Amino acid sequence: MDCGFRVRFVGRYVCFSNRLTELEELLEMARRGLSMPLLIYGPEGCGKTVLLRYLYQRLAEGYEYVIYYSPLHGVDEGLVSTDDVKKAVISLANAFGGTLAAVAEAVLAVGELLAKRLGVRRAGGIAILLDDVFQAVGSVELYVKKALTVVEHPTIEVDKTFVIIASSEGVSLEAVGRHLWTNIKTLWNLDKEGFKELISQIGGDVERLWKRSGGNPRAVELLSDEGWSVEKVIKKMYRAKSIDLKLLARHKAIVERAVEDPDALLEAPQELTRYFISKNLVARIIDPIRRIERDKELGIGEEYAWQTPLHRGAVELALRQLKGAP
Repeated sequence: MDCGFRVRFVGRYVCFSNRLTELEELLEMARRGLSMPLLIYGPEGCGKTVLLRYLYQRLAEGYEYVIYYSPLHGVDEGLVSTDDVKKAVISLANAFGGTLAAVAEAVLAVGELLAKRLGVRRAGGIAILLDDVFQAVGSVELYVKKALTVVEHPTIEVDKTFVIIASSEGVSLEAVGRHLWTNIKTLWNLDKEGFKELISQIGGDVERLWKRSGGNPRAVELLSDEGWSVEKVIKKMYRAKSIDLKLLARHKAIVERAVEDPDALLEAPQELTRYFISKNLVARIIDPIRRIERDKELGIGEEYAWQTPLHRGAVELALRQLKGAP
């Protein structure tokens, strides 16, 4: 736990909770520098943004130039760097049209900005942290290829480069996974120890919330907003995701198996697997940064996992709707 870095959670400020394994792995990669961008993929609300913002602070201690950008938070809050670099990025983005996508493009041009606008010819290290940029850019594949070019062909002499892209979009992962342009790793929900640290700060029932959220901080916030009612959250999730009952009916047997063991999706038609991934109900597990233990109760398999027990609950509700049950 690091109380030097605090974040809003369930209406209050809490200390950064244990992500030691993931943090140490990422910092070691940053110390070495990478030969291609790192794409970390994981459930919505698992803590990717908090981890990247914390990582920014740690990298700023050892990297000469560090940029963090999240289009979801706008330019004022979502673009973080030293004042001179931030101004240069915004200036170039305005020349591109000033959109959030333009800022994302300008961030990748940091080498050119350093050379032409700031007079830098050589840098000890450049780190770029991109948080959910896929929702802003037009072509995910083209953007990732540009990120690879930043690493492989920097416009200034640089000792090491570290580019990390975080996403929760399974559809984007499939598009990027067709190419050898990134190193893909899974970032999962908090482990039990980290979750306990987090929940202890709000005085919650750790065991009860662990079984309901699977260690996902945003799932806890959803539960809090609905008076801790699992039923209300599941119903809201079912409606919000507009689960296709006709599709589930066509593959009812395999869906029922997947509810018990998500690895049953290994035998499912691509139509069904892609649907669950596109709806952010299920996630693929690819080279996890921290070992993810199989857990039947939480809905975690070896290669597939429900993003949280609540997501699985939404599909269980859909199955009950097929049977005509309330």
